[in-house]
Amino acid sequence: MSGDKAPNCNIKGAIKFIKNSKSEDTQVILYGTENILSNNANLLNKYKDRISYCIANDIITMNDKPSYAFKNKRNSSLIKIIDDLHDKKISGGVSSGNTGALLTSALLILGKIKGIKRPALAPFIPIEGSGFILCDAGANSTVKPENLFQFAIMSSAYLEHLGLNKNPRIALLNIGSEENKGNELTIESFKLLKDNLPNFIGNIESREIFNNKADIILCDGFTGNIVLKLIEGLIAKMIKRTLDSVDSHSLSKMAKPILYPVFKDIKKSYDYEEHGGTLLLGVNGVIMKCHGSSNEKAIENALLNTKTSINNNLIKDIENLMINNQFDSFEKS
Repeated sequence: MSGDKAPNCNIKGAIKFIKNSKSEDTQVILYGTENILSNNANLLNKYKDRISYCIANDIITMNDKPSYAFKNKRNSSLIKIIDDLHDKKISGGVSSGNTGALLTSALLILGKIKGIKRPALAPFIPIEGSGFILCDAGANSTVKPENLFQFAIMSSAYLEHLGLNKNPRIALLNIGSEENKGNELTIESFKLLKDNLPNFIGNIESREIFNNKADIILCDGFTGNIVLKLIEGLIAKMIKRTLDSVDSHSLSKMAKPILYPVFKDIKKSYDYEEHGGTLLLGVNGVIMKCHGSSNEKAIENALLNTKTSINNNLIKDIENLMINNQFDSFEKS
């Protein structure tokens, strides 16, 4: 029921995942209103051996406050997924709905991984065949240095489980590269990260994030969310501006069909839908948050990454990493 293009893209994404999945024992359960599911019954019946559904008639809108949604809309697809994950009826969940409601419900129902103080959103930003994780991208508006340290540990585990990088370069987003640059948070965090993370490469400025200098970029959630939305808007605008410019010149317009594969490659190299979504890192269960505008391709990839995280025991591995990476300067909680 969630996302700008729901429910069609969610249903079609689940079908694509099932059709392309190599593991025939993988099952998908669609959570939605009785009306939506009955309207798509003929399509779903074609895949009834591997796709089932669960009725959830409440709908959480993007305008619902998290506390209100959790208290008054427990029979929504978003919350029922988390309830069923807690009760071990499912192994993992995917949602492109209200981020605040998803995070709040996950924390209240599932709790945090042992040793984790704050959860985080860590989207993978693709860049020309590689990419980086931005963490945190919206879960925490204010953080402490020890939270950033934990974000680095969780993001490192996530990258490794996705098979992308076993020794990620970790950087701290800042206004300059010098160690003494920034505010109190970044100055204190720099020392903590430098002393405890062998792969910490120092500060990185926002103008450098697309230069493939870091695999994980750390920041508070307020800053990260602004950066994420700036990236999304700028890439979309630049691609559109380039195409409009081509159309405005007669010679280049004639060459547009020849240049189309180039534009397609550029768009693909920065397309977040190639990855699908981001886990709610730190929550004691595999919950994947997709972009609100996700299409069926993004949903398919989100399901694939959710399955990978489940099969590779990501939650347990993060817990073990936290046990092995504690230090005395952590405040007691």
